[in-house]
Amino acid sequence: CVCWGAGAWGLYAVRPNSKWNGKAITERGPKGRALLWAFTTAVVLLCVLPMSLAPAWNGEKPEHRDQYEVMAESILQGRIDMAYDDTDPRLLAMENPYDPAARKALGVSFHWDHAFYNGHYYMYFGVVPVFLLFLPFRLLTGMALTTYHATQVFTALFIVGLFRLFRFLAERFFPSLPWAVYLSLSAGFSIMSTWVIVGMPALYCTAISAGICLEVWSLFFFAQAVWGGKGPGQSVGYGALGGLLGALAFGCRPPVALANLLAVPLLLYWLRGKKRCLATAGQVALVILPYVVVGAALMAYNYARFENPFEFGQSYQLTISDQSQYGSPLSRLDPVQLAKGLYHNFLWAAPLKDTFPYIWYSSVLVNFPICVLGYLMVLRRGVWRGLVETRLTGFMAVLLLVPPLITVAQVLMSPHLLERYRSDFYWLVGLFCFIAFGLFCHSLDGPAKKLWASLLSALGIVTTYQAFFLWCIPHDQNFTCYSPDALERISKAICFGLC
Repeated sequence: CVCWGAGAWGLYAVRPNSKWNGKAITERGPKGRALLWAFTTAVVLLCVLPMSLAPAWNGEKPEHRDQYEVMAESILQGRIDMAYDDTDPRLLAMENPYDPAARKALGVSFHWDHAFYNGHYYMYFGVVPVFLLFLPFRLLTGMALTTYHATQVFTALFIVGLFRLFRFLAERFFPSLPWAVYLSLSAGFSIMSTWVIVGMPALYCTAISAGICLEVWSLFFFAQAVWGGKGPGQSVGYGALGGLLGALAFGCRPPVALANLLAVPLLLYWLRGKKRCLATAGQVALVILPYVVVGAALMAYNYARFENPFEFGQSYQLTISDQSQYGSPLSRLDPVQLAKGLYHNFLWAAPLKDTFPYIWYSSVLVNFPICVLGYLMVLRRGVWRGLVETRLTGFMAVLLLVPPLITVAQVLMSPHLLERYRSDFYWLVGLFCFIAFGLFCHSLDGPAKKLWASLLSALGIVTTYQAFFLWCIPHDQNFTCYSPDALERISKAICFGLC
């Protein structure tokens, strides 16, 4: 009842004649600022608190999901491998330890989903989160940071960053955007981007949440540098900070870090009209320098582990498939597999189920139909004219291409595309749609604007509920998989609310 009551109140609050549909985002005032912080905090809590529910992901049953904690302890011991002392001699004696069938036949014991090379275990997940959170927490408190708590921190910062990025873009490019649209879409796209992370928060999604957190703030600082009207010194400072955060994302999850391509049109925009001189070259070099330094450090780290600066450990996983036989990613460049991957991530529809919540993980455009409207919106004359006038065409073109490029990277790096992989780019799709919706609203006036603002705000609310139903799917030891009784209670509560 509370769930449906909140939704009904939300739909009432964004009705066409609502004051929040008549007030532009630039008309903040004290009440607007208080509402924004309260609303952002509510969305953060809605996403962060449920992460503690599933024992397989909250540290009660860590199994292999405590790798970041172990890695932090290993680094404190001066090691770059995992501090294990239980390596099975039979694993060491195997000709090919990466063959899952051979491991099973021999009854070999091993640490699941680790990289194994030259008799040592390594973590193939990006090491940057260890230095950002796990090591500082360990040094300050003397205790290990439970992995899902790190995911909570990264997720909270990501949501705050997305809200802040959306507000900056709205104030800069479509200042007449109504408050209701901004708040509803910010909440909807934040939850759309993180619902998988909420359900399975440890290890895999720690890497993803860290990557998208760093990338959204990187993009925010790049946007401030280019569009924020800053002086030359501030602009370069913001650009260098954006470059540092974007570079660090490569050490969290490389596919997510492909979002750094968005810096290219921003750099070209910034260079427009500037003199070609040593001073300008030096400013650009300061922005690029973090990529060089962080990239060199990551390559040295990879070489020290695997004798290959470009190997993160993907080829040496002890998991469900033998990836040591895959060869280099470019050698697996199969157009048919790439087409299947793109179809799976963007167009595929899973069949309905017989039990609650009756759906299964589908592609982005099927999971969240609001994104279909967002992509179609750029075809409208008013939106296209707005893109040209604001000179956002290059940025939006790259933004359109990055999610498919991330999909290509996923296909080349992994034998299977999982639902959590879409979290690499859900937020980018949301960003594209937000800009399209913002420019569309900005092109309208009068009753038509209020009507569309109400509709878009309602779609943001619907998106939140769609994410909730996807979160309810019992899968991979998440909360509803662990507790079928809780899923049954949710089903009855929803049916009762509908009746």
